[in-house]
Amino acid sequence: MMVADHTSGTDGTWARYQWEGSSRGWVKMSPSGAVAHFGKHGVKPGNRRVQGDMTTPAGTYGFVTAFGSGNPGTKMPYRTIDSCSWWIGDPAASDYNRWRQDCRSLSRSDNEHLADYVHRQYIQGAALDFNYYSPVRRGHGSGSAIFLHYATNYTAGCVGLESLSELKATLRWMDPAQNPRIVIKA
Repeated sequence: MMVADHTSGTDGTWARYQWEGSSRGWVKMSPSGAVAHFGKHGVKPGNRRVQGDMTTPAGTYGFVTAFGSGNPGTKMPYRTIDSCSWWIGDPAASDYNRWRQDCRSLSRSDNEHLADYVHRQYIQGAALDFNYYSPVRRGHGSGSAIFLHYATNYTAGCVGLESLSELKATLRWMDPAQNPRIVIKA
């Protein structure tokens, strides 16, 4: 379990917990003082979030895939970003809110060319399942491309960890057999 707790503005705290059985309970796995960053306009309940409003959706979410410049040792499904890697935000596309490998130059108005960010915030990351499975809120609905990634200040709606080493440790720690979840608190 990961907890990203919005404390004020675009900042908050970050912690990872591992269930160690009824005798030990939840044990903190992350260092104290880990910092998380949120959307430029803060955090709002996921069911009130609107695509493009630059808020991070509060709620509890799973993960779809990890991604970045090279697998840091995660057990999660992993995709390496290259020049043909896009995240589709076009609400009319059949693969809305999905990774697309396409070497054509796509419109950047709704779609995100992941390679543009692979040496900065997307050096490592993971896609949350926010509005992923059977997305019904398209267009000015909930939105797409909600990730956990590296960030030193506010994001466009993702959860950004200020420590790249903690992000890599989190990805190595994540195991799909353990059903990793993130709780984003408003």
